[in-house]
Amino acid sequence: MNKENNNESGVTDKYGVKTTPGKEFAEKKGEVVLREHVFDGIQEYDQKMPNWWLTILWLSIAFFFVYYLVYYSFGLLPTSTESMDARVEAIAQQRVDAVKRTLDSLDDSILVNQWGSDTTILAKGQEVYNQHCVACHAPDMNSNNGLTARPLTDGVWHYGDKPMDVFNIILTGTPKDSEGYKMMRMEKWGEKIGPEKVAQVTAYILSKNPDDFAKFKK
Repeated sequence: MNKENNNESGVTDKYGVKTTPGKEFAEKKGEVVLREHVFDGIQEYDQKMPNWWLTILWLSIAFFFVYYLVYYSFGLLPTSTESMDARVEAIAQQRVDAVKRTLDSLDDSILVNQWGSDTTILAKGQEVYNQHCVACHAPDMNSNNGLTARPLTDGVWHYGDKPMDVFNIILTGTPKDSEGYKMMRMEKWGEKIGPEKVAQVTAYILSKNPDDFAKFKK
């Protein structure tokens, strides 16, 4: 069909490709075979694949079987879901540790002079207050003239007048041995929003009462 010139080493077809006649597949490197089957008027050349290509192919196949056994059959490697969960947990733990380190170093002075003067922290504290505190203590912190909670603007700090006292009452709620205020008790906000947000909202409240905590200002 595509055979043009015969010589000792093979047949040169009309495209100038020297092929080996009488074979279906190439058997050695450099050998080209024009396969006999025809599809839609098209014939195929067959050549022996280079060793480097075959090596990669067989190694890939072998790797697949080993990986399948290790990953799917024996479960010796973590799944992608487990790996992602572990990463998320690690990141979460890093955040917890960072917050713990911050809170471990928290004291009256830091609350007033660092957290209380940081505009970013105060903005976050205001967000926390508006989301969780305003229902009882009102936007002006006057607690609807004391009808819905203890006012935060009258200069009276029933459970201690130190910055950390304010932080702790928000964090842990009204003490068990206290009757609360008009039968109302502060929730344990530390369990609901976490100590970091409690510190933020504490700093915000302190910033709105500068005279009450002036003695801690440096």
